[in-house]
Formats: sequence, C-alpha cells, structure tokens
Amino acid sequence: MTRVILAVAVVALTAGEGRAQARARAAREAAEWLIGRFGSKAGRSVPELAGRIERVALAHGDDAVRAIRKGGPAAVGLVEAAGADGAKALRVLGVHGELGASRVLSRPAAMKQFLRHGEEAATALVRHPGVAEPLIERGGAQAVKALGAVTPRNGRRVAMLLDGELDQAGRHPEVLGVIGKHGDGAVDFLWRHNGTLAGGAAFTAFLADPEPYLSGARDLAAAAGDGVVKPVVGGVTTLLTYALVLAGALLAGVVWLLHRHGPPSADAVRLGLTLFRK
Repeated sequence: MTRVILAVAVVALTAGEGRAQARARAAREAAEWLIGRFGSKAGRSVPELAGRIERVALAHGDDAVRAIRKGGPAAVGLVEAAGADGAKALRVLGVHGELGASRVLSRPAAMKQFLRHGEEAATALVRHPGVAEPLIERGGAQAVKALGAVTPRNGRRVAMLLDGELDQAGRHPEVLGVIGKHGDGAVDFLWRHNGTLAGGAAFTAFLADPEPYLSGARDLAAAAGDGVVKPVVGGVTTLLTYALVLAGALLAGVVWLLHRHGPPSADAVRLGLTLFRK
C-alpha cells in the first residue's frame, strides 16, 4: 500500500513539474514574441516579462498566456492592475485582443462599466469607440443592449439622436428599449423620421407600440396629425359649451325677471332701446 501511495505521489509530482516547465516555456515564448514585436513597450527584458506572464498563468490558468499574447504590449500590466478581477480582464483580452486592452481595460470609466454590466458591455465598448462610454453612463444596461443590437454606424446615430431632436427628458430608456428589441431597423426609422417624432404626439405613439410603424402598417404622419387635430377640436367643443351655458344663464335670468315683475312697459322698452343705440 505504501509503495502505491509513493508511486502516485511521484507521478503527481512529475506531472506537476511537467506542467510547470510547460508553463515556463510558454511564458518565455510569449515574452520573446511580445518584445520582438513591440520592443520596450512590452517589458524591460525577456526574463523579467516571462516571469510576470508565468505568475499570471499560475494564478489564472495556462490560457492566460494566449490571452496575453493577443492583448499586446500592455496586456500583462492591465491584468496585474485588475487585481481580483484579473480573470475577467483576461477574458476581455482573449476575445477582443488589443482592442479590448485599449478600449476597455486601459480606460477607468470603461473598465468600471465592464465590471458592472459584464462582457456584453465590453463588446459594446470595443464595437462603438467614443460612443459607448457616454451612452452606457447615461443608459446603463439598456444602452448596453441597444448598442449590442446595432452596427457602429447606427451606434453613432443613436448618440446623435439622443443628443439632438429626440432629447426629451425621461424618454431615453424607452428609446433604448425599442432599439434593443428592434435593432438597426428601429434606428433607421428614427433617423429618417426624427423631425416628425420630435413633435411629441407621434413620438409617444411610436414608443407605445413601435412595431406597426416599423412594419409600415401605420402611418407616422397620421399619428402626428391626430396630436394636432384632437386638441383643436377639443378646444372648440369646450368654447361652445361655455357659450351655451352662458346663454342658458341669461335666459333663466330674463324668465325670472318677467315672472317677478311682469313684462316691461312700452316706455321702458323705448328707453332701453335708446340706451342700447347710444
């Protein structure tokens, strides 16, 4: 039994040493490649950089070496700076490479957004540089979803629309929700009709039920017209109602006077007419 235990221990130790040697070799190869491509931007020397890469791989697994190679010259430092979030930083490097390093990990605000909203936020930040950060800061998870559903061109359009004519207080979450659900089609529609939508009534109708407008089943111009005609008709109806109430009150007063005092004399009628003409 003792011999079996010793044999297992020797095999495990040998396997561990083999993995350690393979890790050290992979780390050195990665260091040589990084310094050969990027020079001193990657590190001061191959041994020093290889040691840092090996420590990262020891903490987070051998896949870390491949992620660091994809991440470019700043990758090791960014993973080290991430501390307890180093594994998450390595996933960004593994998926997005140098763009993940430059557009997410090296930007404090973007890194904070990535840690808060997850890998979808990292994708949005890489895909929509210069646009995603302020939109996510304003719209949170809804902005992440909306940006994930559109092309870079339409991502820029979303930013311009929400900073332009559709910049209505309290409506950004609804707009982002529609874009997140309907993607580029919704942005194209908003872009083409932003002047009409900015009027108010059509915008409200569209946000309440966008699908008929996106499919062409409903006319946006008609929705805008309803918003103008209905208040006018309502105003005319209200004015007519007031006039009828006033006329009724005057008629009631005349009837009461006739009942109390009887019909006016001929002289009183002539006097009233004279005063009216004056």
